[in-house]
Amino acid sequence: MTEADTARRPLDGVRVLDCTQMLAGPFATQLLADLGAEVVKIERPEVGDITRAVGPAVGDSGVSSYFASLNRGKRSVELDLSTASGAAAFERLAAAADVVVENYRPGTMEEWGLEYDDLRTVNEELIYCSISGFLEGTNRDLAAFDMVVQALSGSMSVTGEADGPPARPGIPIGDISAGMYAGLCVVTALYVRDRHGGQRIEVPMFEGLVSWLTERAGRTLATGDPYPRMGTAHPSLAPYRAFETADGWFAVAVGSEGTWEAFCEAVDRPDLAADPRFATNADRVEHREELTATLEPLLAERSADEWFDLFRDADVPGAPIRDTAEVFADPQLRDSAVTSDLSLGGVDMPLVQFPALFSEVDTGTDRKPPRLGEHTDAVLDRALDEDARRSVRDGEP
Repeated sequence: MTEADTARRPLDGVRVLDCTQMLAGPFATQLLADLGAEVVKIERPEVGDITRAVGPAVGDSGVSSYFASLNRGKRSVELDLSTASGAAAFERLAAAADVVVENYRPGTMEEWGLEYDDLRTVNEELIYCSISGFLEGTNRDLAAFDMVVQALSGSMSVTGEADGPPARPGIPIGDISAGMYAGLCVVTALYVRDRHGGQRIEVPMFEGLVSWLTERAGRTLATGDPYPRMGTAHPSLAPYRAFETADGWFAVAVGSEGTWEAFCEAVDRPDLAADPRFATNADRVEHREELTATLEPLLAERSADEWFDLFRDADVPGAPIRDTAEVFADPQLRDSAVTSDLSLGGVDMPLVQFPALFSEVDTGTDRKPPRLGEHTDAVLDRALDEDARRSVRDGEP
């Protein structure tokens, strides 16, 4: 997954103006960059994306790990969109762009005269994607941080132990959900542009994350009851949960009767398959506490990796629960060829790039995240005349 001149990349030739910061927007434009788009990140002069200041830094690179993980291969242009000269310069850039992605608070781009309706006057083919917390409705203007959206969407209510408080999932899924939908929508809009022309796309965090409830929502709507909070356990399957082993935690996922029989053989307890309390999945769910009490001391007898080997040989779904350091030591990542060879400040950063493989095109980028304003001159020189460039560089209002 390199950026060699001979590589064919799906979005080669597509120009994206990236007016985003933090996570949802940068994640979306990172996907587009990995697919080959030229992504120009518009950043506030001297400040840049907020995440540039969110530590820790990567080695001695002076680049924060937060920023580096979301902005590989982009170009950085310092431009104050709140000024007349900055807005005029952006309009010129938009005239030659294919896509604008922004995640400012609703109304901000309109205030600067840079909304979709403003820019379509100079580029009728422009795809304009806005990421916000909510679509039109009661909460449209609510500050949409990931925690707020997770709380309102139901995802926190189903996360955590049954006898404990709701918990925030360890990954910012509200931001990531919106970023993924934004990337999908932009590619879709580009695909139909020859039939429908440019268009405005609105991508919400809240409604997107509610859509991720999928079968949780289906169960709730069918029964009228909130989906239960059960830690790692499953309300309809057993055993389907994490167990503590001799040296760590191990996830077991038994989803069929054949798998249950294979599981019993793998743990050297074939008698459990004949136990009437555990004969069928319905029986095991009914007697969940007794089953758990039986299995806990069994799983504690071996290490997580020992169980992994045994389960793999028996074709039983199960795996050690890796931490975020261990996962990057897993040879599966290198074997699957979806990580970057990026090195920053003396630190290897094998970040996962676009995690899908195409037979005829390449994805990913081997370029580093940009320094603040690194490409300002190159990009503006291409789009502006000398007077306009001087006005922007002098910071004229």
